[in-house]
Amino acid sequence: MKKESLLTVEDVLKRPLFQHAEVVGGRQGLSRAIRWVHILESAQRGCFLDGGELVLSTGVGFGQDPEKWMAYLHELIQYKTAGLCVELGEFLSAVTPEMVELADHHRFPLVVFHQPVRFVEITLDLHELIVNLHTQALRALGRYAQRIQKLTLESLSLSSVLAHFQNVVHSQTFFLPTEGKALFAPAMPQSVQTEMRELLQGALGASESFGAGIQSDGERGGQGLFSISERKQVLYQPVMTMGFEMGILGIVLFEREVDEFLSLTLDYTTTAVAQCLMRKMNVQEQTFDRQDRLVDEMLENKLLVEEDVRQLLQIQPSGTCGYRAVIVEVFGGEEDVVSEEDLLCVFRPVFSRSGFQAVLRVKGQRFFLLLTDLLSYSEPRGRLQKAMAELERLTRQAFGAGSGIRYGVSRSSRQYAQAYWFFQEAEQVMQVAGTDFFEELGVYRLLLQVKEEHVSASFVEDYLGPLLAYDREHGTQFVTTLRLFLDHYDSKQEAAHRLYVSRQTLYQRLEKIRELLGEDFLSSPEKRLCLSVALRAYEWQKKGSILR
Repeated sequence: MKKESLLTVEDVLKRPLFQHAEVVGGRQGLSRAIRWVHILESAQRGCFLDGGELVLSTGVGFGQDPEKWMAYLHELIQYKTAGLCVELGEFLSAVTPEMVELADHHRFPLVVFHQPVRFVEITLDLHELIVNLHTQALRALGRYAQRIQKLTLESLSLSSVLAHFQNVVHSQTFFLPTEGKALFAPAMPQSVQTEMRELLQGALGASESFGAGIQSDGERGGQGLFSISERKQVLYQPVMTMGFEMGILGIVLFEREVDEFLSLTLDYTTTAVAQCLMRKMNVQEQTFDRQDRLVDEMLENKLLVEEDVRQLLQIQPSGTCGYRAVIVEVFGGEEDVVSEEDLLCVFRPVFSRSGFQAVLRVKGQRFFLLLTDLLSYSEPRGRLQKAMAELERLTRQAFGAGSGIRYGVSRSSRQYAQAYWFFQEAEQVMQVAGTDFFEELGVYRLLLQVKEEHVSASFVEDYLGPLLAYDREHGTQFVTTLRLFLDHYDSKQEAAHRLYVSRQTLYQRLEKIRELLGEDFLSSPEKRLCLSVALRAYEWQKKGSILR
């Protein structure tokens, strides 16, 4: 909001009723805005102050007691009033050097009247002026809101919105997107931009909790304030779309206090920037739609031509970029909070920041993604896990603390026309608990291919039948004993430890297992392998499946 719409201490000193007034302390604070005028003759009444008041006093409650005056002055500074005007005369002949020093230290205007004045005339004059200025400011805010809305409808350019914002607030403005280039109005040299961005990112890095030194005002819709130096501070507000933070919009204030009109202007502009970003994302999603429909064709195993797929994905025919098929499933979300389709707009930037080009499709609560690795020289697994952790956080932010994601990742491939088979790999991973990557499935890669239930059931019976029957009849745990013994490479000590039994008890169990399965049940690698597979297949049957 224009500075002319605010009444400052400096403006007040130019009024006729202040012709015999003198600033004796805190001259550097004359730019403080005045919200109201208040007569206060007692330090104990400071709790009724809201901040921004110009306080008038004759000193009737303090007399010539310097300690009471200092306590009074401390109280006014604590409650962030705009300044103090004292009438010299019967109750106070002169302000003390200590009062002047305190006012100078806090840049708190201390004004004295050398002749008697009528406080009622001052309050009437300044209140009328304040009301008129507020009316003008509200009209200006209305015009600003209309203009900024028109700008967002006419153009997708954030630069024009930011420039108009800066023209109104008359201060340095900036927009720091979560990804992409920062914008500054007016423009700044690249070196200064880099320094400013690092400073702001350092201060705003803990935006979830408004980290140390950053203040948040709930009444300002998430706005925050932090100091760069003693005379410079930053007012900022997160730009939110669909519950997700897309960047930070802010104003750098030099020797200027935050007021309601400045805050409202920032709020209006933040909404306008969010609308621009939403429209941009919608336009981008339309351009991505053909690519995303390609995923449907892959899932349906339609015949695809490798060159055509690469051309559509804008991948060079000779490019070495590999891809992975990924399935992400959202679970436990609250209803009517954010739709799965809305998450598409934020999924893509998350993967982009991790070095992947994402082509994706949503079907119910599942997202099917084709992730092309643009950083083939960098190990992709860690980047993928980092991206998934970010998706987990965003999902909980959108759907509530009880929500989350599970995902399955295929092997890497460079044959895009064969993506159907790699989505099948991702689907297999989704069926198995305890792993997220196809490479970790191990023997389950084979078990998942067994379509007929009786095939796996007969295999289990052939190799574990006697043990299963004995466990059922006697309530023993010979199957579990054998599983742990084999899993720990025949280590009797480790197996006994995991079973919480003595080694002697384990020896007895193994002897009984040998009696049931035969003396040669571990005599060859083939038998060991078959027993291990049968044990895992049995677990699958026992749980109904090994589904997540």
